Amino acid sequence: MPVTLLRALALATGALLAGHASAARPPVLDAGLSDYQPQSLSPTAGASYLDATGAIRIGGAEHVNYIVERFNTALATAHPGWRFVNESKGTTSAVPLLTHGVTLFGAMGRGINELETSAYRKIVGTAPLEIRIAYAANDTSQHLATSLAVYVNRANPLAQLSALQVTRALSVGNPEGDLSTWGQLGLAGEWRLRRIHPYGTPEFTGFGTYMQAAHLRGRPLTPGYEAYGNTEAILERLAADPAGLAVAAIGLENAHIKQLPIADASGALTTGTPAQVRDGRYPYGRYLYLYLRREPGKAIDPAAREYLRFVLSRQGQQIIAAQPKGYFPLSAADARAELAKLDEVAPQ
Repeated sequence: MPVTLLRALALATGALLAGHASAARPPVLDAGLSDYQPQSLSPTAGASYLDATGAIRIGGAEHVNYIVERFNTALATAHPGWRFVNESKGTTSAVPLLTHGVTLFGAMGRGINELETSAYRKIVGTAPLEIRIAYAANDTSQHLATSLAVYVNRANPLAQLSALQVTRALSVGNPEGDLSTWGQLGLAGEWRLRRIHPYGTPEFTGFGTYMQAAHLRGRPLTPGYEAYGNTEAILERLAADPAGLAVAAIGLENAHIKQLPIADASGALTTGTPAQVRDGRYPYGRYLYLYLRREPGKAIDPAAREYLRFVLSRQGQQIIAAQPKGYFPLSAADARAELAKLDEVAPQ
């Protein structure tokens, strides 16, 4: 990269972040993240993601606007001809817009579900490309996508659980056996025969789909499972139920409910700290995604590839790290794994 362009990009990124110098210290970036080296290119002429003025349309979840706006500004500095227009209309709009080529990418705070993949594949012929760009947040004050936590009522004396125990309490048909009473989790006395009352979101929500794919192994929810549409409703119900067990957004422990530490494979307790999520030790750590359009036998659009090269670079991850109470930057190893996907050709 020419020195003048490198300096301009550094100044642009620094200016974007300077307004938050007094905020809480951002997460430390992995020293192994690579610097962004712009490749000279223009968006494909006549591409469907360009509006009538030639601006690149982007869309999807609105909770990524803080970082995406700063990505756009930095990329416009590195590529003076690039302009952007935000078509974000929420997470559920991401895949339909991408399916019809309206946007360069679709931002989502959850993984794409089977219905969305099926609809995309039916029209386009293959699945979109999934790129993880950050670890989910652990603060809900800005309505960001978060990692999850396991909660119980403060009256419950249980001190910890394993992820497998949570799975066995939430679902039926587990080969290790289902768990239905607190005595099966080691509690004695009046708790021994008390039934576990599980709470969570419906099965086909962002949290529900994640739990099915990552933890419940597709098994049915236990008949006593009580579903609510959002974390606030789940935890409000849990606060009134000493026998409750809930999976909901992380970071919401209060005077009435407590988050249970989760034992990892070695037996060490994890609570979902950024380091534990980054290292893969916390079982309920989640990601922030950008989905890219691709067609059978083809690689992704060059402009999409260039955009993601920046996002996965040190400069792009620095923007993610700088959002107060925001998403957490990827490790260098995870960033390299996602970068490698950008050169994949979609199956025929």
